[in-house]
Amino acid sequence: MQEFFNDKNEEFIQWLNCQWNIEFECVRGDIDIQGSPERTLSRAVLQDKDGTLFLLEKFSKNKFQIRQNVAKAIEYLNDNGLKLALLYQKSNYGEFLPFFKDVCFQLSRFIDGTVLKRPDYLSSSKMGNSFALFLMGLSKASANIGNNISFEPFSIKKYIYKLFSEMKIYDNSAYKKYLPFLAFLEKEFMEIHDNLPVSFCHGDLHPLNIIWNHDQIRAVIDWEFAGMKPAIYDAANLVGCAGIENPDGLGMPMVMTFIKELRGKDIFSKMGWRFFPEYLLALRFAWLSEWLRKKDKQMLEMEEVYMGILVNNMDILRQGWQI
Repeated sequence: MQEFFNDKNEEFIQWLNCQWNIEFECVRGDIDIQGSPERTLSRAVLQDKDGTLFLLEKFSKNKFQIRQNVAKAIEYLNDNGLKLALLYQKSNYGEFLPFFKDVCFQLSRFIDGTVLKRPDYLSSSKMGNSFALFLMGLSKASANIGNNISFEPFSIKKYIYKLFSEMKIYDNSAYKKYLPFLAFLEKEFMEIHDNLPVSFCHGDLHPLNIIWNHDQIRAVIDWEFAGMKPAIYDAANLVGCAGIENPDGLGMPMVMTFIKELRGKDIFSKMGWRFFPEYLLALRFAWLSEWLRKKDKQMLEMEEVYMGILVNNMDILRQGWQI
């Protein structure tokens, strides 16, 4: 991003002001930015002449449609009362992603937060309650969103079979190592998967994609994987992330409070709850794909152990979570 803010690029700074009325003063390289940097070409915190802070993100043109849908979805959620979804600012011309030359940019206000203490957050009932309230708010605010914005449906079942077909060709040792976990899911879960009720989901809900004010959510960020998925997707991903942090976390206050607050609420079906632990396991294959891509040996070993813990404790988890 720095290349756009050097002395030779007055053109870009004038463009920025024209698009969003930002009287640029400086790039705040001293400020840490939460969320994943991998989802952008680059990003920076800008300060205008009034001292206001903004987050500017740069994307390649092939990301335009995805980011456009994300911005529209967040606007829809805000219009329906979910202010925790961090809103992107339209340009003076009504665009979420105006182009400068061959790349597009997205702007939001910069919100600072408190540092997440890992794995201490697993002991926080208040964080579990905050997550539950967010998901209830998301369920309500996203009603009928599919009638307004088009999303590609996501199937973890298809994702897993595609991953295994690729592993069989390119990494046969990994294929054999993780095949027993697929066999477990094929006993019952894969057959019922396509009947799971679907709703709009964040797509990557976990504590690092939250801007925190201690144990309260200030804003939810990184919506790139948002879309129509099984309704239990976000909850399963969140709980799964707690367990990989520490398997004991599956029974600690953050997770237990989160599930307790959601039980009995009319956002997940009985079938969703029945297969919640299996869906949690299934989603670990998306993370497995990430570790394989990065050739992260340590995380691959951890994931294998974690999947084994999940498979061997399905009934115990169901009983502990009272589902």
